Amino acid sequence: MFPVRRAALAVAAQFLCAFSSSAAAEPFDLSAGLLSELHQWIDTTTDLPKADTPATIVFADAQDVAGPNEMASAIGDTARGLYEPRTGTITLFRPWSADDPQDVAVLLHELVHHRQGGAHFYCEAAKEFPAYQIQKDWLAERGLSLDVNWIAVVLSSSCAARDFHP
Repeated sequence: MFPVRRAALAVAAQFLCAFSSSAAAEPFDLSAGLLSELHQWIDTTTDLPKADTPATIVFADAQDVAGPNEMASAIGDTARGLYEPRTGTITLFRPWSADDPQDVAVLLHELVHHRQGGAHFYCEAAKEFPAYQIQKDWLAERGLSLDVNWIAVVLSSSCAARDFHP
């Protein structure tokens, strides 16, 4: 797998999620209570519309999810989750625990992306800043902080053309 920079983990314009033949993602057994709690929190703290269909949630090992334009939610330098809008699939990277608020915040972040499908954004990348902000607010209510590079998130969330130099 190619090296992935922090900014590339934060956002990309397109999603490409491919699972290797060595380890396909398995369905995730998540308590309805936790999902309901997260959706209720989103309902009371944002104006995001409810999704028409529930997201599919799966587990995978981060190294088994590949794609040059992939976008993954990151905590620090570690990819923790991914949302594929074409299929409505949330991939949570192992290890993941409903008992860890940081892991639950990643699920919340990806649920926000699922609900952002009903809102207008100029580009896919623009969805990242609000999702990270909502994740940060959820953690702050629990006395926790979010370890992300906010400068990279802001810059990567813009829809402006990038000027890359070798």
